[in-house]
Amino acid sequence: MHQMQDEPMETLHIYLERAQPPRPSLLPLFLSVLALCLNVAVLIALSILFPLQPPVTRAVIRVPAILLPPRTFTAFAPVIPTGVGTYPATTAQGTLTITNGSVIAQTLPAGVIFITNSGISIATDRAVFIPAGSADGYGFATVTAHALVVGKAGNIPSYAINQVEGSSVYIRNLTSFHGGSDAYSVTFITAHDKQAALEHARQHLAVLSTGLHYPCSETISGTIAVTWQCQFVTYHLPAYMHVTGVKIIGKNLLLAVWFVARPMHIWVR
Repeated sequence: MHQMQDEPMETLHIYLERAQPPRPSLLPLFLSVLALCLNVAVLIALSILFPLQPPVTRAVIRVPAILLPPRTFTAFAPVIPTGVGTYPATTAQGTLTITNGSVIAQTLPAGVIFITNSGISIATDRAVFIPAGSADGYGFATVTAHALVVGKAGNIPSYAINQVEGSSVYIRNLTSFHGGSDAYSVTFITAHDKQAALEHARQHLAVLSTGLHYPCSETISGTIAVTWQCQFVTYHLPAYMHVTGVKIIGKNLLLAVWFVARPMHIWVR
């Protein structure tokens, strides 16, 4: 029998070592925090710009008009004339008296010019026949004449013309000339001026009579004195209602209102 010799034994030491997990990346965490902050900022901005509004109810309701004491308002408006009337200058007219001491009759044609001692020219309007003088007296005739200048300068006084033609024909104006006037303009009140003053007074009254009232009665007197007598009205509404428009219909008022509906309390046992 063969006997085997025991071989020397070798001891092995085995150590188990836990593997370290890899370190997670911080980028996803940073991005998540940033997105959360942006969402919160957006929500805050929206809540500021568009705050939550309670539901609003709009309606048109009819309420009785409550009469207040009538009030009277008066406004005065001056009428400012804007019309302009222009009148041209006119020519003075008069009569010349002609006497003839000659035994020969004389004729003066139309348009014969005589000059006054102040230099104003006077012309006859027509031809005139002057009979001859005789033992009974001078021949006598008259003729109308006019000044050759327009305006008041032609209103010559009597005897401004006192002339002799030849040796026996005398021309005089025994009376003054008249009717000559200078050109002038005057202002006057037109219908438009009165209407403008009336509208000005009404605008002033509209400011004075601000408020809720029926149409006012109007009285116009004198140089645009306008009086309004107005019947004011009021109404009663619950305090939570807000009025956006009013219309008077007879003895009632139509009110456009809005309000926030009051919450309803439901009692549960």
